[in-house]
Parts: sequence; C-alpha cells; structure tokens
Amino acid sequence: MLWRPRLGSVGGMPARRDPGTKAESRLARARMARGVTQEELADAIGVSLPTYRRLERKQTNNPGLRYLMNAALALGTDLDVLIEDEWREWMVFDQQRPAPPMPDEFWRRPYRP
Repeated sequence: MLWRPRLGSVGGMPARRDPGTKAESRLARARMARGVTQEELADAIGVSLPTYRRLERKQTNNPGLRYLMNAALALGTDLDVLIEDEWREWMVFDQQRPAPPMPDEFWRRPYRP
C-alpha cells in the first residue's frame, strides 16, 4: 500500500492558500484545490521553496520528472494532470534534430505493452 499524506490539514489545522498566489499552472491549480501551501508541498516533495515556485510558475522549460511525480503522489492525482501542454511538444536539444523522427522510418516494430 502506498503512503498518502493527509491532505487539507497540517497538525489538525485547516490548510491555507498562499495569499496573492495565482493559479498559473496545472500544478498550482492542483495544489490550491487540495488547500496546500507552496511551502508545504515543496517540503512534502523534497525540493526547496524557490525550486518549487519555479515549477509552479512555469519558469523551467524542462522540469524534472521526479519532481512532478512526487507532486502528483503528494497531491493524490495522476502525473498526467500536472503536465502542461507545452511540455508535450518536441524539445530541440540538438539542431540536427529539430523535429521528432518519422515513425515509419524510426520504428522497427509496433509497440505492445
């Protein structure tokens, strides 16, 4: 059985929202829906508050998968819920590969899970 934190309260007190925080990302919306502060979630997933804030404000183009997975687990949601649309697009790491390979040219056989 997976450990799931009790959401919505800290030490028996109701959780609060960070004053003035706008839900600019899917991560922010999920956190706010659970009534958890940025500081609480950063601590729960094991990252610094500045790192967490960069994730939530979409100030990183290539967020760590483990950061997002830990956030999904802590918030009790699927990872897919936290993935921004722009993160689903091809990212150019090498100018010689500006687009994904063509499936017919790249795949050797069909994928069967």
